[in-house]
Amino acid sequence: MRSSTSLLAFALILATMLMAGGCQTAHVQQPLTHELGGNDPNEQLEFWHRLADAPVTSNDDAFHGLLLFLDGDDPASDYAGRVQAMKSRKMLPGGFNQPAEQAVERGTLAVALVKALDIQGGLMLRLLGPNPRYAVRELVFMELYPQSSPRQTFSGAEFLGIIGKVEDYQREQEASARGRRRDVGPTVPQIPPEPRPGVEPRPRGTSGAGAEPT
Repeated sequence: MRSSTSLLAFALILATMLMAGGCQTAHVQQPLTHELGGNDPNEQLEFWHRLADAPVTSNDDAFHGLLLFLDGDDPASDYAGRVQAMKSRKMLPGGFNQPAEQAVERGTLAVALVKALDIQGGLMLRLLGPNPRYAVRELVFMELYPQSSPRQTFSGAEFLGIIGKVEDYQREQEASARGRRRDVGPTVPQIPPEPRPGVEPRPRGTSGAGAEPT
């Protein structure tokens, strides 16, 4: 009996330890931005190339990559500056304080994308604003995200895949907007034709058959 109780207690302790370990947030040892955080085209290319092989995408790398994608460059020289730049554009909540090395959560990136792309979304997103849960749901519905939960993270390749889908979405939106402009077309004023020499202009509302002879 005592042996069975001891084994049960040991199993419970082990399960608790495993659960605690599984709940820990992933971190990277050092974000790529420490080495490749600039705006030089060659440096940007190397950043994307190295990120594709990363097992985890950090907050710092994700924010740097998102700013590069949206604007073509990153106005900040460090993580604090990137966070501030994104907060100023409402792409991060005011209370965001996660460290640079922490793996970016899918919910965090979803909120940033919904704001950056001005996605209005469904009823709950419009009522409650872009929060991680409903932002993720909207991006899954739009097929910009795979099936996801807000607390999931990204590998480097997964993050690049999301950026690629967002780029395709932007191109489709731009093409659709150009099509709508072509359909409407410019308004051209109607200019009456000039009368031919020797021919008196006919009053409006008359036709050749019904006009009175002079």
